[in-house]
Amino acid sequence: MSKYENIYALYKGDTFIADGTMQQIARKTDKTLDYIDHMSTPAYKRRVETSKKNRKNKSKGMLELILLEDEK
Repeated sequence: MSKYENIYALYKGDTFIADGTMQQIARKTDKTLDYIDHMSTPAYKRRVETSKKNRKNKSKGMLELILLEDEK
């Protein structure tokens, strides 16, 4: 199965934005599929972690894509 069939949740800081497959999240948020896919890369995840460490207000921040269910 491809990563495009996995179920994800999208958050901005502590705020839930959307959940579903990458395609569903892209449609719900008006983001491109390429951008949603980019959020699943190790480089983007490192940027999110760095942002969390330096952020004072935990409710704001970068968009973060979290894998909920891995289809195998």
